[in-house]
Formats: sequence, structure tokens, C-alpha cells
Amino acid sequence: MRYDAIAPHMWPSPASSSTPRRLSITLEIVVGWLVDHKETCEFLERYVALLGLPTDQLRATTERRVFEGWLGRRLRSSIGGAYAFASKSGDHLVLINLPRIDQSRPRSLEVVVAEELLHMRDRLDGNLRRHAKHGHDRIAHRVSALTGATLDEIRTSVLPPVRRPARYVYGCPICGVRVPRHRPGTWSCGRCAPRFDPNFLLRLQSVSEGKV
Repeated sequence: MRYDAIAPHMWPSPASSSTPRRLSITLEIVVGWLVDHKETCEFLERYVALLGLPTDQLRATTERRVFEGWLGRRLRSSIGGAYAFASKSGDHLVLINLPRIDQSRPRSLEVVVAEELLHMRDRLDGNLRRHAKHGHDRIAHRVSALTGATLDEIRTSVLPPVRRPARYVYGCPICGVRVPRHRPGTWSCGRCAPRFDPNFLLRLQSVSEGKV
């Protein structure tokens, strides 16, 4: 999808030869940002400029469903941000998932924005390495150097996931192991058989509403 309007936070100002040019991206640049959040827009603008990123094929959003539509698949709802390169269109896709960012911490939003744009910078530079361990790897140290945030601020920028209790509990009739599952399905016991084996099928024992 194409967006021919300027970003929502950018408003053209009258041309003036006496007005100094801003260090950040100019107001006339056309960008594909679907971001209706002032602070996020400001951080995107700042780090696009600091990292020297092109904006003609940058698409950013704060809506996870929009990002999933661009990507063509679903994401974990617990992520704070995401970056992807769409090889067919050549677009760089960025998600800033505001509900998952701990905005009670003053640097959290900034470090998430900076990190996702660092992934874009790496892609442009031909560096395709991924995270080794989020908040503890080389990318975390680069985010720290770029933003001035501490590693602890980076590691705590996203709210911890809330795990839903399993609705279904399966059991092995041979060894008795109990296996919680969020969805019904067909599985065999991993203790009794390292690979799927219909001779060791797990049996549904209970659901959250009561015994079966």
C-alpha cells in the first residue's frame, strides 16, 4: 500500500531562506508512516537522521495487525517491536508495539525505536546477523551507545509477557506424565517415544471448565 501524504506529525512550514535546515529529516520527505503517536514519531525522526536511513521505502506503524498485514503472517503479541525486510517490494517494515512497551520507564520507547532502526541500518549494510540474546548481545550494546541508555534500561524496556494458563491437560496412559496445552490436538508422549508414535498417544484428561 502506498502512502503519498507526509507523516501525521509533519506539517509544512513556509519556505524561508533565513530558516536553518534541521538536522533531522526535512518536512518535505514523503514517508510511509502509520504512526499516530507524537513521541514515537519524534524518536523515529531522530534516529532515521542519526543512522542516515533512507525514508522512501520505510514503512512504520504502531499497529501490530497492520504490520502483520504487511508481513503476511502473525507475530507474537508479547514483542515490543519488530523489523522485517520485504524482499518483493524492497520495503523496510518497522513495528513499534506500544501496548507492550513499559512507558513507565522514561527510556523504554526510545530504545525500542532505536533498536528496530538499527536492524534496518544493518540490513542496508549487508549485516544479516540476528539477536543472540535480547538485551545481552552486541545489538544491545550498540543501542546503549546510540541512545545513552543503560543495558538495564534496554533489558526492561518491554513488559514481561503474561502467560495464560493452559486450558487443556493431556496425559500419557503409559508413564502418567501430564502435558498442558492451550489448544486441543493430537500428540504422542515425548518421554515414551522421541518421535511421534501413535502407540503412545496422549489422552485429554481435563479442560479449564471441568473434568472430561
